[in-house]
Amino acid sequence: MTPPQVVPLSQRVRTRKQLADLPTPSPFIRSTLDLGTVALLAGYYGSLKSFIALDMFACAATGFAWNRREVEPGKVLYIAGEGAYGLHQRLNAWEEYRQTEIPSEGFQVLPEAVNLGDDNAVREVADLITAERFRYVAVDTLAKCMPAMDENSARDMGIAVTNLYRLRAATVSGTVLAVHHTGKDRSTIRGSSALEAGVDCVYKTEGDASLVQLTRTKRKDGPLDDVHRLAFQAVAGSESGVVVSQSGLGLRPGTETLLSHFQSHFGATGASGTQLFEVSGVPRATFYRSLNELVTGGVLVNTGTSKRPFYKEAS
Repeated sequence: MTPPQVVPLSQRVRTRKQLADLPTPSPFIRSTLDLGTVALLAGYYGSLKSFIALDMFACAATGFAWNRREVEPGKVLYIAGEGAYGLHQRLNAWEEYRQTEIPSEGFQVLPEAVNLGDDNAVREVADLITAERFRYVAVDTLAKCMPAMDENSARDMGIAVTNLYRLRAATVSGTVLAVHHTGKDRSTIRGSSALEAGVDCVYKTEGDASLVQLTRTKRKDGPLDDVHRLAFQAVAGSESGVVVSQSGLGLRPGTETLLSHFQSHFGATGASGTQLFEVSGVPRATFYRSLNELVTGGVLVNTGTSKRPFYKEAS
């Protein structure tokens, strides 16, 4: 492999005027995670953190809206440091609940940990990310990817964070999300503070499968406040389940799915009923029942006419 050409330091310095020309952060998930960043998702055992990460990355692979927020689609590499056992059942549950198939090539799993303390191991994965043009990389869990490293050491944790950024640099202008544990108090992120200080964005989960609160506690650029109430819901016939919003809209699963399709495809533009039906993949009777629930519930608004309706999401 040809080593990358090093740009002289004098050409990497930016003037005050040139700073204004730098691109502003673009969203991976609107108002949640940004492209070009390394993020951390931390929580105690049983607080659904891996289910949440898997949900986000399944949305990335399909372009499906996450928690009613638009997602920038892209190819996914999911590093399952604890092994791939159970992932099929979880993804099968996601597909069944969302009525959306995850593309096989668009969501790929490495069923083993990557040693973030080993330069050769990190280089091998970075080369894979570049060659396969992965945009999104999940590291689940960070602890499994730090063998023989001391989580409480600022030096060791600094090396791990640096190598997360190496993986991010290998993506197609994408995002790396590391999944980690909180300590015995269930709120403090385990290990050295160099981890939380070193990443761009941090979300924490608190609670259990019946109700989890997902809260953003750090964001390098943009507003900080972001809270989601989520819960585990079993999916019949899948041997697993999904995380669902507990926002209070009270929509039926089929209606929730139709809303996510709307936000994924037409969130910025709006759509006619015909356009929405064509991407929904559901029978016509089910479609109109769900559409009616969204309109009567004030979630979607008809900005067209009764004969030629055109729907937009209520502000």
